[in-house]
Parts: sequence; structure tokens; C-alpha cells
Amino acid sequence: MFTQVKNRGFRQTALAVGVVLGLMSGGVMAADSASAPDANVPPAAAQPVMPTLSPEQMKMMTDFKQTREAMDALEQQLQGIEAKAYEKNPKLAKDRDGLRDAIKVAMSDKTFDAQAKYDELKALVTKIQAMPDSDPQKLKDIQTFRAGQQEFEQRQEKAFQDPKIQQKSEKLRTSVRAEMIKVDPKSKQLFVDLDAKEKHMRELQQQAMQMHGAEQPMAPTK
Repeated sequence: MFTQVKNRGFRQTALAVGVVLGLMSGGVMAADSASAPDANVPPAAAQPVMPTLSPEQMKMMTDFKQTREAMDALEQQLQGIEAKAYEKNPKLAKDRDGLRDAIKVAMSDKTFDAQAKYDELKALVTKIQAMPDSDPQKLKDIQTFRAGQQEFEQRQEKAFQDPKIQQKSEKLRTSVRAEMIKVDPKSKQLFVDLDAKEKHMRELQQQAMQMHGAEQPMAPTK
């Protein structure tokens, strides 16, 4: 019942295990992207001037975009095969549901009910999508959604730090991958391709950090 998170460990869990339903994907992201600049920010400040990029930076940005698109395409293919794997193996579906329940329990406490928050955010997305852009309440609802999304993801990330949940997740991920390869043998190569793209993405991110560090002004020496 839980959104995918973006780092590698959670991506593998969400993609290859199907633990999550993708709350923040699809229609939710479409609603979120419909947001206008912050009402408290002057129009001039809402559209900052982009710095001039060097040819190397432009090349890196293009590479990043193409890699991201390739990863999305691979994930879509794998998600379709994953769904078939669960249909073919009801025991795996039962294990997935058990893991979902464990995550919900780990996320929840006296002040936070994970399932209730999920339902609340989902309903808020439906409301936002039906609102015209001219409605001043729309921006407020989007901001409310973003705050709820952030808390939801933080609690989910913390839940995945639980060793028991990690063990359940890894066991299910391994089993689902094996079942997916049985259902469609090309899954094996798709996983290899996705791993390679993720590795390249991390390399690009590291290069960007190094480039940013090199551009920082040197501290004056005494």
C-alpha cells in the first residue's frame, strides 16, 4: 500500500517485489505537477534565471535524462511481468500482503495511522485533479499533499530500517525475481539492464557532485 522510494534499495523492493502500489506515481504526480508557484513568492522570484551550463554539463544533463527514461521503460516492462508472477503464484501474493501489513504496523503509532494517511492522500489527489487551476484552494491542497507525502515517505523509510522487514523484503524479492524469470525468461536480461542503468545513474550523480565541488570558490588562505 506504499509509495515507491527512489534510492536503489527501496527501488528493488518496490519494483521486483511489488510491495507498494505507487501512491505518488501516475495521477498523484500529475496533480502535484499542476501546482503553481508559491503564492507568497513574487512572480520575478518564482522564475529564477537559470545559470549558463557548460557543454560538459549539458552533455551530462542529456545523459541523465536519457538514462532516467530508459530506467522507467525497463521498470514498466518488469512491473507487467511481476503482476503475472503474482497471479501465477498465490503464495507469493500472500507473502507480499503480509509484508505490506508489517510495513503499515512499523509506520504507525498513536499519532499516525499509515493506512488512514494513505487513504487521505489518495482522496486529496482525486480532489486536486478535479479542481480548476483558478481555484485558490488548489494550491493550498497541493501544499497539504506535499507535507503529508513527505511524512509518509519518511516513516516508510524508517520502517524499512527494521531488520525483520528487511529480511522479509529480501526473501520476497528473491522469490519474486525467480518467479518472474519463470513466467518470462527475458526478465533476467531486463534486470541486468536495469542494474546497469542504475549503476550509470549513480556514476552521473557522483560526477555532478564532484563538478559542483570543483566550482565552489576556494577559501582564502591566511
